Amino acid sequence: MSRTRTSILGAAWFGLLIGLSEVAAKGAQKFGTSVLFDPQEAIRRFGIGPVVRASKDIVWMAPLAGLVLSLILAPIVLFVAHRLFRRDALPFIVLVFTFLGALNLFYMYTRLQEYAALLLAAGIAAQMYRIASRRTEIVARIIERSFWLLVAITVLPTVVVLGFQAAKERSSLHALPVPQPKAPNVLLIVLDTVGTRNLSVYGYERDTTPNLKRLAANGAVFDRALATAPWTLPSHASMFTGRYDYELSTDWKVPLDARYPTVAEQFAKNGYLTAGFIANTLYCSYEFGLDRGFIHYEDYPVSVGQFISSLTVLRTMATRPSLRRLVKNDEDLNRQPAEEINQKFLRWLGQHKNRPFFVFLNYYDTHDPYFPPPPFDRKFGAGRRNPKWSPLLRSDWDDNHRRKISDAEFQEEIDAYDGAVAYLDDQLGQLFDSLRREGVLENTIILVTGDHGEEFGEHGLYSHGNSLYLPSVHVPLLVVWPGRVPAGRRVREPVTLRELPATMAGMSKLPFSFPGRSLSRFWSEGDDGNSQSPLLSEVRHVTGRPAWLPVSKGDMRSLVAAGFRYIRNGDGTEELYNFNDDLLEKTNVANQPEGLAVLESLRKQLDSLSKKRPSEP
Repeated sequence: MSRTRTSILGAAWFGLLIGLSEVAAKGAQKFGTSVLFDPQEAIRRFGIGPVVRASKDIVWMAPLAGLVLSLILAPIVLFVAHRLFRRDALPFIVLVFTFLGALNLFYMYTRLQEYAALLLAAGIAAQMYRIASRRTEIVARIIERSFWLLVAITVLPTVVVLGFQAAKERSSLHALPVPQPKAPNVLLIVLDTVGTRNLSVYGYERDTTPNLKRLAANGAVFDRALATAPWTLPSHASMFTGRYDYELSTDWKVPLDARYPTVAEQFAKNGYLTAGFIANTLYCSYEFGLDRGFIHYEDYPVSVGQFISSLTVLRTMATRPSLRRLVKNDEDLNRQPAEEINQKFLRWLGQHKNRPFFVFLNYYDTHDPYFPPPPFDRKFGAGRRNPKWSPLLRSDWDDNHRRKISDAEFQEEIDAYDGAVAYLDDQLGQLFDSLRREGVLENTIILVTGDHGEEFGEHGLYSHGNSLYLPSVHVPLLVVWPGRVPAGRRVREPVTLRELPATMAGMSKLPFSFPGRSLSRFWSEGDDGNSQSPLLSEVRHVTGRPAWLPVSKGDMRSLVAAGFRYIRNGDGTEELYNFNDDLLEKTNVANQPEGLAVLESLRKQLDSLSKKRPSEP
């Protein structure tokens, strides 16, 4: 074999090895820490946990990404070695790819500073270069004789993992019991990062949601639905289990455990096909436990962006803030638009029409950065000056961001967000039309909600997950079932999303139950709708954010009762707002006569709700 071919083979060899080391390291990180420690202990000791944010396709994506990277870089290394240094290229191949491989591993561990990782990787690469320069023939023989072994090590696990997943799904389908006759389908749609303020179905002046308006005309709209948390994971976990955040394991780096049953598990036990189609892979992927009970669950896409994300060194470079500023691009690497989620669901549904289904759809189009596609990017304004650049996102974690966002830039963000809402609404309309043509909607319970809202400067805050103010937790909620839910019903009474599992169980009339009561009480005969779950919302302390953010001061809890909304901050300070007349929560009445009259009662009610995880389900 010629020396050039050996060098190229060496680059490919190293590329596969880098990818395989990524798979091995992620596997060890995920399963090793899970076996030896509980998630909180692993995070405390090592800064890592069982969540590694990796697609199951990493078993083939990472080696393939390493291979592609090596074949791109190999000609450059050969040119430098031959033309500039007049030396054998193989030691240079060893130098470059040892550096990349070591850096890839070091980047996986957040406690290792970047400059330390670079220096360590450079030192290891320099030593390997010295060895390769002195023993070039031995290195060449090792590469030539073991290359196909690396290929086999790549292919076999891929076949095993993908084959196991397919076999597991087939087995779960065959094991389903016979469903009840005429059992209704249940479609749970969660609009990630959608509050009520920017929806025309809730009175917003811009016509952002004509299709939700059309849907609402056939069912019930809840005017004051509250999420149990202002961010994705605990809010979804509550919608799946009927439990509050304080009862659940979910935390910023800790997934939902198997302590409580999920609605998907219960529907599957009653013969339902269960499937989830997820756009938010940051906190809704299989790693966070939300897939439990779903026979079919699609989260991470097979895409160029996910391909890049499969190697830590590539993902780190592609998401580096300095590079993003240079190219003026803040787009997520693996964002899946609503159109793709719809296509995946409809494709799956076309292959499974013989049973009732419980399907969960999660859309991510309204999550920052807000980049609606044409023509929605200019539906409510002139559009972004830089199509993929978000000044708000770029400064969200900056202590001085309020001074950096101009009025024009702020309006640009609002216009983009509203455009994203309108795009999502358009896709929902197309989805409902497709289901209607297939005759599916006639016997389908549809629930549309948001997992949390979004803050746009209220109390000087942006984004979500950093406070418990109403814009973060006031979400839409529509319940539609033609002929069963009264058309055009508006429910003024406040409700909590914690009761969605009880609602789905009660409306489908299946033999299982969840905490709380079904929201159908607001239209069922003989039920005055007065009994309800506590209107509790919570967010746990988070580190690494600016110190002035409310969530940086400790765990926060809020409760709605007696026409007021009470917030207890992590530092012990209290806030109280008129829930009926001050939806933007501009006036804190905790120290005013009207607030003092109810403050002690609200304190006691909040204290009565345990701050600790119960010992029994």
